[in-house]
Amino acid sequence: MKRTTALASLFITSLAPMALADHSHMEEISITGQKSAKITPMKVSPAEVPVIDTAALLQKVPGANINSNGALTGIVQYRGLYSDRVSIHIDHSPTLTGGPNAMDTPLSYTPPMLLKSLEVHRGIAPVSVAQESIGGHITAKLDRGEFTDHKDLTFSGALLNRVNSSSDGFSNAIKSVLANKNHKVAVLASHDEGDDTRIGDNDKLGGTQYRRSRYDISYGWQNDDTKLEIYAGQLDTRDTGTPALPMDISHIDSDMVGANLSKTFGDIVVSGNLSYNHVDHGMDNFSQRPEPMASMFRQNKATAHNTAWSLQAKWPLALSLFGIGSSEGFLTVGADGNETVHDSTITNPNNPMFEIKNFSDVERDSYGIFTEWTGDIGDWQIETGVRYTRVSMDSNSVYATGMMGMMGVNADLLAGNFNDGNLEKDYHNVDLVFNASLPLSSSTTFNVGLGRKNRAPSYQERYLWLPLPSAGGLADGRSYIGNLRLDKETSNEITLGVDWESSQAWATPQVFYRYIDDYIQGVPASDMTANMVSMMMNGKPALMFDNIDAKMYGLDMGYGYALSDSLSLEGNLSYVRGKRDDSNDDLYRIAPLNNRLALLYKKNALKLKIESVLYAKQNKVSEFNEEEETSGYGIVNLSGNYQLTEQLSLSTGVENLFDNRYEDHLAGYNRNSDSDIAVGDRLSGSGRNVYVSLSLNW
Repeated sequence: MKRTTALASLFITSLAPMALADHSHMEEISITGQKSAKITPMKVSPAEVPVIDTAALLQKVPGANINSNGALTGIVQYRGLYSDRVSIHIDHSPTLTGGPNAMDTPLSYTPPMLLKSLEVHRGIAPVSVAQESIGGHITAKLDRGEFTDHKDLTFSGALLNRVNSSSDGFSNAIKSVLANKNHKVAVLASHDEGDDTRIGDNDKLGGTQYRRSRYDISYGWQNDDTKLEIYAGQLDTRDTGTPALPMDISHIDSDMVGANLSKTFGDIVVSGNLSYNHVDHGMDNFSQRPEPMASMFRQNKATAHNTAWSLQAKWPLALSLFGIGSSEGFLTVGADGNETVHDSTITNPNNPMFEIKNFSDVERDSYGIFTEWTGDIGDWQIETGVRYTRVSMDSNSVYATGMMGMMGVNADLLAGNFNDGNLEKDYHNVDLVFNASLPLSSSTTFNVGLGRKNRAPSYQERYLWLPLPSAGGLADGRSYIGNLRLDKETSNEITLGVDWESSQAWATPQVFYRYIDDYIQGVPASDMTANMVSMMMNGKPALMFDNIDAKMYGLDMGYGYALSDSLSLEGNLSYVRGKRDDSNDDLYRIAPLNNRLALLYKKNALKLKIESVLYAKQNKVSEFNEEEETSGYGIVNLSGNYQLTEQLSLSTGVENLFDNRYEDHLAGYNRNSDSDIAVGDRLSGSGRNVYVSLSLNW
């Protein structure tokens, strides 16, 4: 069963689970919209979506949310798992983040105004889409236009502008496409800029300013059996705050190039992609927040690059199971690789002798092979696959200079122990996935998923040798140390759900249970030297990444009801619980029960929406991470869009209409003293935000 619905809260489209032959557990958020047989979504400009960080769009998807450390630093969370556990691709290629604290999160590379679609594989992701997708998979695609159906060249594009009151910010974007039936050239550019965010009572949230520019140029070619696209892009982020982290972004200069190719040979479709990314990332603790003592000035220069590729072939293949007859299905066989290198050096501009080699040319290379079959067996729609991935990790030697007294002695000891350790390590991951759907009636489909997924440690979890908060954006204020003896994580998961649709209503409830062997999180460090260094730095002992056992379970659903031809209700509900299974404690930074419900009116050129956003209190918190409980809250959002002409549209709205003061449980803790909230308090949500946007299409 395939259905496309208009998410009222976004004025964008969302696909409920599709037939498994088309990767059934995928939901798509698409700015351009598309029609279905039963429901016609609204077709709008991305300027209508009042977000700066694309990751915030995921709050509209059942089961998804974001851990926010700054205006552009939203870390994707899906069903309780986040950071490297959620696989994210941009234009079919693995993303690269250059900072050891995830300041340049993957989706910060795709500004909303340049976005074509955001695809979320609901439930257990197919093995063909990514190497390590223990927490799900997301693909973001930039809007590079479409080929036409004739030989004459056609020039099309869009000019988008938006202003908002909460940060006195503005966003501009331009998309230009020259295309015919065989050739397509696209040029994209956007710029986002704003000051500190205002919160309730007209206070400010210090260190939340942002400035980002994104550029992209591409060329596409196609004929009857071949399609090729090559692209080059650049991200330029400057002077952007991350108040939940110990440093702010001074610059992120990233270059991205790649190519996507597909070709048909009779019944066989061969596709592949190749990409290269390079990141030069600078951060410091003095240029965008009150200066510390001269001896405590810190700046970090981090670089990273990766080369990724994939190649797969798909062809028709009939298959029977347990003697049950079959219809036609498709077999996919493929291979992929991703080679990454990370380097990070911390210095003090007031002391040329001070230097810490935070990460030293750390390599993390992964190579995989997979096979997957999708098709119908009897009344069942089946997707099943197996993947093998080898992850190889290594690091060069590290050091610390210019540290005085016992701090210097202990740092030298930790560096020596690290350098003498077994730095090289291979991990062997085998993933298994089985997804199936069975129509129970003309209106109801039953879905079941079984999966075993693996993830090798991140480079931070393995190679962070000195107690530091460079922990991939955990933002709990603690200092962490890596662990060369870490095992891989192994998740065993089951999902059960139904897709139900009547002439007026629809719902897609799904429950899940996930048990993770060797889940990686911080535990009290047993190394006395590391604890001494950590105590000298922040007054608390260090946490060491180690393997524990954990479980997660919950439910989520999208739902809607058509009140009339022009009036409808739509929403989504999400709940997840994360617990340690080896001790009586909860997991850190898990989203509380939440629900979004919107009343949407659409008639002719006018669209109006009123949205309620409700979050329950979160008292199931990690005592181990000293995580604070948060109260529940609710806010109301209003928005509207009017199509002035065929090419010109005007959008406006108010977020947090009643200017409520609230704390998002997934927001980090404040570390910027130039703010109207205290250092150590959780970052507050944005106050009332009035926005206006204008879209011109040609």
